[in-house]
Amino acid sequence: MARTVLVTRPGEAGRELAAALVAAGQPALWLPAFEFGPPPDEALARALLADVDAFDLAIVVSPQAARATAALLARPWPAGTAIAAVGAGTEAVVRAAVAGAAQVRLLAPPDAGDMTRAGSEALWPLLESLRPSRVLLLRAQGGREWLAEQLVAAGAAVTPLAVYSRRPFVPDTALRARLAEAAAAGLASVVSSSDAVGALAAMLAPQPELLRALQAAPALAAHPRIAERLRAAGFARVAVCPAQAEAIVKSLREGDR
Repeated sequence: MARTVLVTRPGEAGRELAAALVAAGQPALWLPAFEFGPPPDEALARALLADVDAFDLAIVVSPQAARATAALLARPWPAGTAIAAVGAGTEAVVRAAVAGAAQVRLLAPPDAGDMTRAGSEALWPLLESLRPSRVLLLRAQGGREWLAEQLVAAGAAVTPLAVYSRRPFVPDTALRARLAEAAAAGLASVVSSSDAVGALAAMLAPQPELLRALQAAPALAAHPRIAERLRAAGFARVAVCPAQAEAIVKSLREGDR
């Protein structure tokens, strides 16, 4: 029996990736590291978005951040505030969901094969040339600290705003049983954020034998920084791989040769 890939990316994107792997003939289970919830301070989020034209740039860090921002926004996006999207998927959701985004300068990095310059690193050259002075960082309670640090070092005032929350996912008894069954035939994991590494370890703490099996199995990281975090957490077989079904299947096959 083929190994089962645990997809830890939260939200609809993670569910779709797990389904795409199954459609490609690769057994997979969706095991999100987090669940999404409302912003921790909804009044603050609405107030800052109502005054978003006080910023010359807003950075949307993920598709979920784009959806959450759209839900909190009480008016069309002002034309004078540029939007930067971290990744093509985020850009697509911004265009589809945020009212007025079609009339706004929208920055997003092109898809590139160089995994060392994906995400924040790929976006940074565009922001560096823009030289914003007041930046609103739309995210969960944390994340994209590297990008914020670069902006501050370049002289920008950065205001982080949690437009949604991330809460640890707790598998039910049935899912834990499925995970234990899958471990007997072999596992692999796909990890798309550094924060997911610690969340995954905490989630599986009640099943230490499962965590040990996962640490010994192939772990595919969407970025080199995530790979470093996995290795530090005791994962022994780590590779960097795009979080796409075709690339995951190829990487696993090459690793099994």
